[in-house]
Amino acid sequence: MRRTSSGPRVTPETREKLSAIAKARWADPVAAAKWRTAILKPARRAKISKALKARWADPMVRENTITEIRAAMADPVVRQKLASASGKRWADPSIREKIIAAMKAAQTHRRKRDAADR
Repeated sequence: MRRTSSGPRVTPETREKLSAIAKARWADPVAAAKWRTAILKPARRAKISKALKARWADPMVRENTITEIRAAMADPVVRQKLASASGKRWADPSIREKIIAAMKAAQTHRRKRDAADR
């Protein structure tokens, strides 16, 4: 989702600089634990969820988002990049195990939810 602010766009150099700063923060175990705790707090997650739902409820934002996603997915370069990243993830045995475990957990959750609905 792109914001409709009139501020300046972030240059690739600035993006790289910010990326390096974030990677350094997450590489520090103490800082990473602090960030992880803050991100996973229920109040924080509720606040983010509320904001995203409010944005998605705006028909203009919703239409723009859908249009941008469709445009990106129509680009063969973007699709190739996503396919390549997916292939690399599936090729790593440890990540493959995590993906399969998450899929099984989701399937179990769906079955329990569906059984409760009956």
